[in-house]
Amino acid sequence: MSTRVTGMLVMVAVSATLIAAILPLPPRVDARDLRLGLFGCSLLCVLVWMTVSVRSRSAAAVDLDKPARPERRPSRGLPLLVAVLLPLASGAALVQAVGPDGEQGRWASEVYAAGGDVQEVPIDRTVSEPRLTGVNVNDVDEYAADVVVTLRFDDGPRSLTVPGARTLGVPAEGDTVSILYAPGRTGLGGRYHDTGLLSGGMALLWIWAVALFVAAFGCGIYDRAGVHRARRFRGDVHGVAVLVLCVGVLLLLPGAFFLTPTWAGWLLSFAAACTPWLALAWVIKRV
Repeated sequence: MSTRVTGMLVMVAVSATLIAAILPLPPRVDARDLRLGLFGCSLLCVLVWMTVSVRSRSAAAVDLDKPARPERRPSRGLPLLVAVLLPLASGAALVQAVGPDGEQGRWASEVYAAGGDVQEVPIDRTVSEPRLTGVNVNDVDEYAADVVVTLRFDDGPRSLTVPGARTLGVPAEGDTVSILYAPGRTGLGGRYHDTGLLSGGMALLWIWAVALFVAAFGCGIYDRAGVHRARRFRGDVHGVAVLVLCVGVLLLLPGAFFLTPTWAGWLLSFAAACTPWLALAWVIKRV
């Protein structure tokens, strides 16, 4: 019973970690700390499950007179959960490489490090001819224009021209735009920020689509009896699998704490995305 409870805790913690990792959270310190905290909680739950499993097997080996329990029927839900979590883990690793690159990425990292955030700021005036972006939301066209806004910095309000600010409908005085800036760092200024869920662009859409397809495809592949056998703890199987997954997390740390080049970020994320499948291959081979 104790192994079953701790195993369920592992699945809950891992699911929460992967959901937080695959969502396009802004690259703030609190978002990074949330993901690392959830991973630490998941790792702790795995270690507790391993410890309980070892102790329960030792106790079962000593108590030879205890009548054997009837064999449980293989769970239907666990193979489906595994089929979803594996591509979710790979997708979460790839999402860590999605974000602003180059000079824009360096500037955004400085703003977030200085405690900045996205604020809705009213337009003072428009200083360029509004142009259509080709986006239409609920039959309303989106426009882009250079606008003047007033940002409230700690040392006083400052007027700033923001190029390429986007609004639904023709921008007018009083309409609001999303501006990313740090009130404590006047020198960094502010820039328009797309706050939409899909601001990561097509890369994010492709990652989600592929992860969803692989999850749907995998739901009909995993054998219930095979997954049931893999639940029985073995140090040489599950211990190695956990180490492989930890290596995948370590590959993502440079991108979480430092501004890596675009090619390096994608390379590390792709390598990390392979580790769940390497761990699965190891478990299948050894079980």
